[in-house]
Amino acid sequence: MALIIDSWRILAFVCVQLLIAVTNMRTVPRLSRFAPGAGHPRVSVLVPARNEQDNIVAAVSSLTAQEYPDFELLVLDDESVDDTVAKAWAAGRGNVRVVQGKPLPPGWNGKPWACHQLAAAATGELLFFTDADTVHHPETLARAVAALQELRADLLTAITGVRMRSMGELLTVPFPLWSIFTLLPLPLAYRLCKNRALVAANGKFLLIRRKAYELVGGHAAARDHAAEDMDIARRVKKAGLCWRLVNATAFVSSRMYASWSEARQGFAKNYFALFDYRLLPALFVWSWMLLITWHPLLTLLAGLGRGAFAGSVVAALLTVGVNCFLWVLVARATRMPQGVAFFGPAIITASALIGFESVVRMLTGTATWKDRILARRKWRLV
Repeated sequence: MALIIDSWRILAFVCVQLLIAVTNMRTVPRLSRFAPGAGHPRVSVLVPARNEQDNIVAAVSSLTAQEYPDFELLVLDDESVDDTVAKAWAAGRGNVRVVQGKPLPPGWNGKPWACHQLAAAATGELLFFTDADTVHHPETLARAVAALQELRADLLTAITGVRMRSMGELLTVPFPLWSIFTLLPLPLAYRLCKNRALVAANGKFLLIRRKAYELVGGHAAARDHAAEDMDIARRVKKAGLCWRLVNATAFVSSRMYASWSEARQGFAKNYFALFDYRLLPALFVWSWMLLITWHPLLTLLAGLGRGAFAGSVVAALLTVGVNCFLWVLVARATRMPQGVAFFGPAIITASALIGFESVVRMLTGTATWKDRILARRKWRLV
């Protein structure tokens, strides 16, 4: 155990994280780099919506304003009991097709079922899945298609911007962005073509060729997966197809959750799913995140309290500094307030606790979202 929690080894790990972050920032192109080209394949823009009356107007308005010559916009009403449909119609001004969702079948989660119905109703050569809480720049679609074509990708996903207005959001929403930049070595992920672990996907920005979508089984194959976007990306990799990640924070943004309780429930439904329901990897990663965050801080505080500046205290000080610098880098890359660096330990702690809760909820069958209990999923030890 002494070897595991050695201050210098923790410093080495966070330095590797720094190397990954710097490499990823050079690897992930910004969407603004891709100028709209001459080819304009038909795109079906697909938006699942369940009780989204507070968000749907902004989302639909931004999508109907897309500067792309050949696209259709479909919004699926997933048994909403509010004014989602009426507001979608009004915002679409005749340029939106509202699909009435069918009742949720046994063994399906709500979002995969909604996306499955949307794909079945779509006519496009390309399918662009996004969310009802997401707002797009008018050039998003044109540049996304250009990026898909230039990168020769079958699946294009993106890092998208976040809007945060409460402390609860600040303590939860930044972690996924931080983890992609600091824990996922993208050059390696691209080279290991069929490795299912090294992958990232964002359901707010998922552009996929219809042929690839059908080849991997679409959302039907991910019917009981709480992180259906990640499952589809894994299947794309397993099939030997090409997936790529771009930085679309200047073009796409959303306010994912409006409070701590919403964020907690939202992330608790899918954090275990991100590990493909593998128990030991999930428990190890969340425990390790807590360790590399708090061990340096406590070591540094203890050393300062004793007035001792041994090698372990120096290593702890350097680790804290690198961790802060990592948050600054990620904040700059994703257009988050750089002040999040001061909340780094709290963000990781909150996310780890939600991660443990996610494991418990899935194992006990108590994971819920949008007033529905998620389908039980088989889990594996490793």
